[in-house]
Amino acid sequence: MFLLPNGKRIDLDMLETAMQDADLGNHYFLNTQTGEVTFFSDLYDAPDEREEEWEAIEGSDDYVAIDRIPSHEAYQWMEDFVEQTVAPEDSPAAEKLSIALMGKGAFRRFKDVLHLTGEKWGEAWYQWRDDRLHEAVKEWLESLPVHITEELPEKHT
Repeated sequence: MFLLPNGKRIDLDMLETAMQDADLGNHYFLNTQTGEVTFFSDLYDAPDEREEEWEAIEGSDDYVAIDRIPSHEAYQWMEDFVEQTVAPEDSPAAEKLSIALMGKGAFRRFKDVLHLTGEKWGEAWYQWRDDRLHEAVKEWLESLPVHITEELPEKHT
């Protein structure tokens, strides 16, 4: 859980979604006053319907554009997962995944091969990726000009 200076919570699920899905046709903005994430789609939004909202966001200091996780970083996550998690326990699966990461279409092949290696590695990958994504979101939030704090879960004793 992340909090803005005014105590409002940031919609972390939407922020993580935005960092995975933002591209030239999908635009995401974090409202640094409310913690909400606003989404615009070139494909689904009629340009005239949300023009005022778009202009208000672009002209406001309260909104920060959310960029997609760079593909080279996401690719590095896959390589690190194979090297650090799969290889020490299952060298045949690690070899298949390493081969899948070669050349064009590596992301798709990695996912296809991952599903063929069994449920254990699929679950492990998604947990690995989610952990890396959470760290990337945290770093991004720390880079903003607004002071954002991480609220740690309370321990029950």
